[in-house]
Amino acid sequence: MDKIDKFEIIDEVVNVEEIMRMIRVNISKRKEQGTYPPELDAAARQMISDPKKTLGEIADELTNLNINSDIQNNSYVISSHRPIVGKPLIKGREIVHGEVRRYVDPIIFKQITFNQNAAKVLNNAAYRISNIENTIGGFGTKDQHVPEPKTIKQDLKETDERLFDIEDTFHALKQQINDEIIVNSKLCEMVDQLRDDMNNTLSMLKTEMKKENEAMIRSIIAAMDADIEKKAWLAQTLDKRNLQGISQTEKLLQPPQLDTGVNYFVFEDRFRGAREDIAQRQTAFLRYFEGCKNVLDIGSGRGEFLETMRKHGIGARGVDIDETMVDFCRSKGLEVELEDAFDHLEKLEDASLDGVFIDQVVEHLEPSYLVRLLKLCFQKMKYGFYLIAETVNPLSFSSFANFYIDLTHIKPVHPETLRFLLESTGFREVKAVFSSPMPETMRLQKLVTNEGSTDAERYQAEIFNRNIEMLNATLYGEQDYAMIGKK
Repeated sequence: MDKIDKFEIIDEVVNVEEIMRMIRVNISKRKEQGTYPPELDAAARQMISDPKKTLGEIADELTNLNINSDIQNNSYVISSHRPIVGKPLIKGREIVHGEVRRYVDPIIFKQITFNQNAAKVLNNAAYRISNIENTIGGFGTKDQHVPEPKTIKQDLKETDERLFDIEDTFHALKQQINDEIIVNSKLCEMVDQLRDDMNNTLSMLKTEMKKENEAMIRSIIAAMDADIEKKAWLAQTLDKRNLQGISQTEKLLQPPQLDTGVNYFVFEDRFRGAREDIAQRQTAFLRYFEGCKNVLDIGSGRGEFLETMRKHGIGARGVDIDETMVDFCRSKGLEVELEDAFDHLEKLEDASLDGVFIDQVVEHLEPSYLVRLLKLCFQKMKYGFYLIAETVNPLSFSSFANFYIDLTHIKPVHPETLRFLLESTGFREVKAVFSSPMPETMRLQKLVTNEGSTDAERYQAEIFNRNIEMLNATLYGEQDYAMIGKK
């Protein structure tokens, strides 16, 4: 391809028409040889045919370029109209937005810098072309000074060089835009992938939340149904008793305690606590009855321990003198007899029981009855098996103060007294296990020393804290204890 030389003006007198003709020829040659960008051809023709109109349009385009060179967008707000999953959606979109900006912001910054530099170059070129147009357009007027031919020649050379520079700049701009389009395409793919991942995550989150909510609702409804069922059963039982009166069996099987006339099933529901809480606490005693097939629960009450042993494969049955308690246990499929414990034990063969569990019963018994009951339990148990008797801990003042809430309580049993009764009956390896501690918020608080405390202050704080420990043990000790003996 032949090199296109820049034209030179050799005439001493400037001929404007000739100059414009030479410019057209020069541009045509470049176009034919492929050195003149085709996208600039229309703009070049317009500039040559009507330079004033062209420069006016270029000025408008340059104004738009200067205004829009900064392409960064900071006017958006991340939000969601959904009331439940709105916050997770906003959080997820913020995470995606942050990740995308890590890749997009550097590119946008480079693009803005490039736009501003290109605008400066184009502004400078437009300014120079405008000067040339004004110079050429003013030839022949009275007030226009006609420049020297050499000056015009130099300006045209500079303009020609500037056109080459603009041409190179446009080529570079086009290449960079193509590169940016490729990068933006990849970023769009990444954003789409992130959006899909986020949508999948949100879908999974919605599903999990729905499952959890449904499970929680089912649990609440089940608890309400159980409570309603229990209360309906109790109401039915009481109505039946009111119609039938006191049975002959109930008259013959009066418990060895005060007859208060209070429905003890309702009383335990109010003051002892939920069956689930009692059953959870009693699991600590399961290890003493592992593998047993014939455990007797004396005073089985609402059947918490019987139900717990059944779940763990331990064979057990109960005996109670409260008809309401017995009916309730039987409604749960538990084996419970309506009978006095002493009378029930007398019917059993000696050395036939795998263990005996007595929970919150001994405080209801007269001392003479308790002694005879323990001796009979020892007689009916097999060798090597355990008896567990849990009761209220009178060593704790708070527990002792609550003892007389129950009108059927006769007297608290001191741990050492119950230990002596088991040992004198013949049980061995007797030990006490204390349980049901008071919440820490209800106990007396200790002093805390800091690094700036003196030795005397630390000594006084130590004495104070020892006294607090003794007071806590006396006032706010464990609420219950169990005496465990092995035959």
